[in-house]
Amino acid sequence: MIGSIAKYAAAGMLVVTACLLPRQGESQSIASRVAQVRDGKVRMSFASRDDICGWGDGISTNYTGRTNNRSKWNNRSDDVDYDNECMAGPARVVLTISGARVTKVRSYVGGRWRTPSDATDIGTVPAREAVDYLLGVANRDDGKGAGEAIFATTLADSVDIAPRLASIAENESRSDEVRGQAIFWLGQTRTDKSGEYLRSLYRKIRDEDVKDKVIFSISQQNDEDSQNWLVDLASNANESTEMRKKALFWAGQTGTPFSRLSAMYSKTRETEMKDQMIFVFSQRHEAAALDKLMDIAKNDPDREARRKALFWLGQSHDSRVSAFLADIINR
Repeated sequence: MIGSIAKYAAAGMLVVTACLLPRQGESQSIASRVAQVRDGKVRMSFASRDDICGWGDGISTNYTGRTNNRSKWNNRSDDVDYDNECMAGPARVVLTISGARVTKVRSYVGGRWRTPSDATDIGTVPAREAVDYLLGVANRDDGKGAGEAIFATTLADSVDIAPRLASIAENESRSDEVRGQAIFWLGQTRTDKSGEYLRSLYRKIRDEDVKDKVIFSISQQNDEDSQNWLVDLASNANESTEMRKKALFWAGQTGTPFSRLSAMYSKTRETEMKDQMIFVFSQRHEAAALDKLMDIAKNDPDREARRKALFWLGQSHDSRVSAFLADIINR
């Protein structure tokens, strides 16, 4: 009898101990679980943002909970099947591992995993842990996989990735492709801090190709602070002409009040910057832009500036421009 009690007591202790132990997967980091696959594929899922959805060949923002009316869509991918177009989360990521390195990262939203599959499935993981792992790949590995890992982090729910993307972008030891991806997606996050990170980042970067990417990403913020920054950069004679021209172009594309752009022209003496301003004016569609071009074509003391303004006016179909050009021709 005593032996039986001892036997059941021991069994009970085993059950209790098993319940107290972390489940498989919780006791290991994502990195350690992925590391068990030296060559092959690993897949995982995590909570995605509620404003995105997916289908076989893409991911869309501004999810409304309804099927989009697209004329063509593919309900299958290499890894995920879809019952309908534009399905809500989770985010699904497939890592291709070669020689214990992540060489490719494919990202999906919604749907269900295809079966059978040769991928090792580590299940659903917390979004923050998935982001930590994927940004670790971006910080460590080179090539396409590192850049693709950055995109995958942008799908995660309730995780602020902006500070860490800024850190990758600032890291001069990373290859340009990875930094470029970090800068691009930092520009797309449009959080309260992302514009601030980007503007601060520009001052720390020396490579003009990377600076170019920062200027573009700042232009995507679509806020007044970013517009002011672009105009200030375009006006800064201490910056290179190429960076100033790019800043001016994007200032013109992002809704900067035309009065600010027009005021810059009268203060500018550099031929390259004046040429760029005339081009920027030609891309605006308000009446004030045409008025400015006609004024330049008629009154600017620089003959080359007048010629370029006339060229761009000639591309317009506005009736006022037609009358203006006829008047010049008939003089």
